[in-house]
Amino acid sequence: MSHWQPGTTIQEGRYTIAKILGYGGSGVTYRAQENPTGDWVAIKTLNALMQTRSDFSKHQERFVQEAFRLAKCSHPHVIRVDNICQEGALWCMVMECVAGGDLRQYAVAKGGLQEAEALRYIQQIGSALDYVHQQKFLHRDVKPANIMLRKQTMEAILIDFGLAREFVQDEIQTHTNSRTESFAPIEQYEKTAKRGAYTDVYALAATFYYVLTLQLPFPAPFRRQGANLIPPQQHNPNISDRINLAILKGMELNPENRSPSISAWLELLKGPTVPHQFRPKNPQSPAFNPPIPPLNPISSRSARNTSPTSSRSVPQNVAPPIDTSAPTVQPIQSISLISIAGVDYVPLQELLSQAKFKEADQETARMLLKLANREKAGWLDQIHVDNLPCEDLRTIDHLWQQGSNGRFGFSVQRRIYKSVGGTSEHNVDTWKLYCDRIGWRQNNKMLSYKDLNFSLWATEGHLPMLGLQIWGFTGWFAVLVSRLEMCQI
Repeated sequence: MSHWQPGTTIQEGRYTIAKILGYGGSGVTYRAQENPTGDWVAIKTLNALMQTRSDFSKHQERFVQEAFRLAKCSHPHVIRVDNICQEGALWCMVMECVAGGDLRQYAVAKGGLQEAEALRYIQQIGSALDYVHQQKFLHRDVKPANIMLRKQTMEAILIDFGLAREFVQDEIQTHTNSRTESFAPIEQYEKTAKRGAYTDVYALAATFYYVLTLQLPFPAPFRRQGANLIPPQQHNPNISDRINLAILKGMELNPENRSPSISAWLELLKGPTVPHQFRPKNPQSPAFNPPIPPLNPISSRSARNTSPTSSRSVPQNVAPPIDTSAPTVQPIQSISLISIAGVDYVPLQELLSQAKFKEADQETARMLLKLANREKAGWLDQIHVDNLPCEDLRTIDHLWQQGSNGRFGFSVQRRIYKSVGGTSEHNVDTWKLYCDRIGWRQNNKMLSYKDLNFSLWATEGHLPMLGLQIWGFTGWFAVLVSRLEMCQI
């Protein structure tokens, strides 16, 4: 089993596949044209990785349940399902094709949203969630990437109901603990817990937090271990007091302290928008960030997609120190998986979409060896690096940026390398300074590959490291940067 290629027709010619739109942890969504009308639709199925799993039938059953749940919804801000059908062994969900990008891409491209605009989208998605809850199920994966914006009207549309489950308010129920870090509340980390509309309240408030600040709030387990949630107003002093307090209320760690329903939380957002009169506590600086207390280690059960490290490693589950200024985030564009060498980037995109950064790093190394036709040799020299195709390097960089919210990727690493004085000529002192900056070096010693931090909370630019040790010469990074500059990456 594999993904459908452009030009493939399904349902006896009714739909023609145009391209892959995107991936989730279990699904893949295609853009397709319906015949003979010529209308564009989106078709979702289980992705190629799920199709190879031994428990595929169980996941397919859940997928069909999702499809029928969503098909019952009729709301202007919920994605519309037009057809549910079976193609061979795969069930398909045919949906309206929303012409536009997602809210995460839009917010990043604008450098963060103004409060009034962000509020409009949050209210629209809030009304959609209120409706969904009336249908007796939770969405459980509200986040900016699961909110589409119509190109013409800029209306917000809630998508991806793959984690949706039926619920009864305040009753103990068993659900999967699948989630998206930073947007999932603490109760979603437990398979058996009280369920309620307040679960989606937390995620919607976290979404509001992100689009106003471009900062990922600390994941709930970090907060349970003692990390205080930084008020969004501290990241963005233009946020009004009312909105700042409403977000904090919606993101209360304990469910009983949150607004019990979406409608109750939306009430907190009403009223005139009065900008916060920001007065720095330190007159020498435009913003004030109190020190963050050290965190206690979190058990491996609390984190997702992390790797064990030795005592010398960067802690896997501890967030990096918070700068007094917002980090630079590169705009993320819609990605076409371009390869002039015929490399299949679908596996890399799926690994990154699931935050499997160690596997993605190793996959990236394999891709570079394949691009240079050096898979058997297993290493690259300067000549091979100088001939890596620009189109492919750009695709790899875009995928890493998309999968890490702009924290990782070749272009991020190049920017940091240049900021410490790095050039196309290898310099040992500059190289050490760069490695210190991105977390490859600690206590005057380079970390081994197994000691790297393969989580979203690693230092900016920490990945990719390309852990198959494919570099056959000293000064490889300076040569790679030179190639990136030539390719304008």
